[in-house]
Amino acid sequence: MARSNVAKLLALLAVAPVALSCGGEEPNVWEPQLAGSWYPAGSATLEKMLDSFLAEGAKKAKGVEGRPIALIAPHAGYQFCGRCAGAVYATVKGKPYRRVVLLAFSHRGIPPRGVSVLDVDAFATPLGNVPVDREACATLLRNPRFRNVPAAYAGENSFELLLPFLRRAIASFHLVPVILGRLEESDFAPVAETLRKVIDDETLVAVSSDFTHYGIRFDHTPFTTDIRANVEKQDKGAVALILKRDPAGFAKYLEETRATICGATAIRVLLHLLPEKATGQLVDYYTSGDEAGRHDDCVAYAGVVLTAPGQWGTPPPKPGEKGAEKPAAEVRDAPISEAGQKKLLDIARKTLVAVTDGKDAPELKLDDAELQGRNGVFVTLNKNGELRGCMGNFKPATPLYHTVAAQARQSALEDPRFPAVRPIEVGDIDIEISVLMPEKPIKDPLDWEFGKHGIIVRRDWQQATYLPQVAEQFKSKEEMLSSCCRKAGMLSAMWRDPATTVLIYTAQVFGEKPPAKEKAK
Repeated sequence: MARSNVAKLLALLAVAPVALSCGGEEPNVWEPQLAGSWYPAGSATLEKMLDSFLAEGAKKAKGVEGRPIALIAPHAGYQFCGRCAGAVYATVKGKPYRRVVLLAFSHRGIPPRGVSVLDVDAFATPLGNVPVDREACATLLRNPRFRNVPAAYAGENSFELLLPFLRRAIASFHLVPVILGRLEESDFAPVAETLRKVIDDETLVAVSSDFTHYGIRFDHTPFTTDIRANVEKQDKGAVALILKRDPAGFAKYLEETRATICGATAIRVLLHLLPEKATGQLVDYYTSGDEAGRHDDCVAYAGVVLTAPGQWGTPPPKPGEKGAEKPAAEVRDAPISEAGQKKLLDIARKTLVAVTDGKDAPELKLDDAELQGRNGVFVTLNKNGELRGCMGNFKPATPLYHTVAAQARQSALEDPRFPAVRPIEVGDIDIEISVLMPEKPIKDPLDWEFGKHGIIVRRDWQQATYLPQVAEQFKSKEEMLSSCCRKAGMLSAMWRDPATTVLIYTAQVFGEKPPAKEKAK
């Protein structure tokens, strides 16, 4: 790799810690950011509050029969929306679900367009971690409309406020975390079609939305008399179209009334998802102004639950089928054969061609044992000898061949240093793949080969890494270790401290172009 390319790669490693999360024993967990403000941070207090809401809500939700396939729940501070949310989640309390697809949206316009699926292992809550369905997320991220945009989740109440309720109501499930940005009319049906790939009869779809926001600060004052009655009339007109499963009618209603239903985008995606025989019920409705006794500035909360006689119409996978639970594969500590290298390069090339043309990445199914490991991967794109994109994942949850496809897609479309690769450029791009071998700790922090080993420095929650190729940017091991410590937020010399762990790993690097030495022969 050219020196200028390594410098750019070095910069990327410093600015993209989530996309390039370092390997290690600790899982990559997204911490809660609204606990202690929007809802209690203490587990005992939170449990007591949620159990009270669920018990009260169970009385309102008695008419819901069968196991819900989808729900619409509010996401305000629990003191405001908790009673409505309790009625919704009471309908799924204690019922078995293998997966929950959470459809939230961005209040802040991030991402400006498309859908974000966060690449983490779990989401923390005061009630414990909610594990992520990494395989389902990988399936979604093969579609160019879906991206890993961590900024979309920062302080996003439409997402975080649903997690504690789900965690308390459902004993065990894996989460598919989805935040919708701005979608064009042509996006809704394809986004729903892609989501259907990860939905089966053991899946619950949880949609986050408050309803009408009335008042000057919301720029919504279509009526000035009988405000409470008119707000409810406006909302129940929208709910009626939801219960009819009418996406076109719902979109038209929003345009005509300018109803300020903040989760309208998520609801519209849901309406494209629902099976024909789905029926729904409004289990609770009130506004934040009901207790205050004034409605000139209020937000409405509507709880909707949907069921279907045949559930989603897609049976859960049987043992041994694609999508069924499998024993966790391990990182392989063996080089990839020449035949395997060719297959991985072919996957990366076909993915590059597809996603730059706005198409889904190719569906993949390879049985080669050497391509099943959960090895870390970097995919580097070079155009005319210059770096054009490089993204990696140190701790993937998918087989090697899937990880290569995912990183090829990210390198082409999501490297923050470059604009997305255009179809006209594809023919000028050469692909290089780096497959990372298992990491191992070393007692002596200098007991590794300069230029051959990548390094990880770790101290408590702080950690950082440099790939083997980055060594050419430094004069010595000591300088590289000191820089890696600074990158992790430590003092330069902390790699010398016995409390700091230093780990090393190697990488197998191969590409479409032969190495410079071979070309010179």
